[in-house]
Amino acid sequence: MNIKGSLIIFLLCDFLFTFSGCNSKQITLSNIDSQKVDSLIKVQKINERTIIVNFGYDAITAINTEQGIVIIDAGISTALTARYRKTIENIFHQDDYEYVINTHGHHDHIAGNSIFSQAKVVGHEFCRKESSERWTDPEKSMTSFYKIAEDYQQKLQQSVPNSPEWDDNFTQKIRYLSAYYDVKNHAPVILPEITFTDSMKLDLGDTTFEMIYFGKFHSNSDIVIYVPEIRTIFIGDLFSKYGRPGISDLQSTDVVKYTRAINWIGTRMNYIETVIDGHGQILSTDDLKDFNYNILNRYQ
Repeated sequence: MNIKGSLIIFLLCDFLFTFSGCNSKQITLSNIDSQKVDSLIKVQKINERTIIVNFGYDAITAINTEQGIVIIDAGISTALTARYRKTIENIFHQDDYEYVINTHGHHDHIAGNSIFSQAKVVGHEFCRKESSERWTDPEKSMTSFYKIAEDYQQKLQQSVPNSPEWDDNFTQKIRYLSAYYDVKNHAPVILPEITFTDSMKLDLGDTTFEMIYFGKFHSNSDIVIYVPEIRTIFIGDLFSKYGRPGISDLQSTDVVKYTRAINWIGTRMNYIETVIDGHGQILSTDDLKDFNYNILNRYQ
């Protein structure tokens, strides 16, 4: 059976999606599934003007500044990010978005950019090329997203309903099926319009965003973002707990960039209180120090 035939059976056995048009940014779930999705969208409050909105491994951060809201990463699909946007606006009671900053160009960080259409999108110069390459073969992308969703569907059937494992499999299935429909319906993919090569600084009055290119690591376009006013650093998918690097085979070609970026982080280390990764996990400064040590030790 081909992928389209399998998909029809898969959807009829589980939940129905309808579309208001080929350019729709919204996926309409059955009432039960829609309520379940909403129940699994969580908000982590970092401080009075910073929140993380996540749905399983999908996560975006919103920072309220005097010039508007800044979004860090935009999620895996337009349908889910549209729900995150509503959550943000319900909390901040405003809808003025100034910037979306992409920590790197992988689809699960940039696919929701278009939901914040009035915002200017910022990223490393390689982010545009890396992002666009992922959409040049839509059939390949659809096949990949569908296969991942199908794998999680199988795991879901083997899980205890509403257990943490079930919730995890459900959120992953929804994430990748939503991504599938974005490609199928030609949802717009907005790439960074403001880019930089080495470093960049955005000044929004009461909030400053300092950015540096880390080098080719987890992706070709990894950046680190430091916001001194909230003592927070965003590290994308560079590492996880205990400083475990987000790549197994480190290439020495960018060692100069790695070293420069780590030294840049080091000069700010004493002022950092919160470390946020690209999937909504709050890490410790010890995790950050361990990562720095792991990378520098690899090449010294």
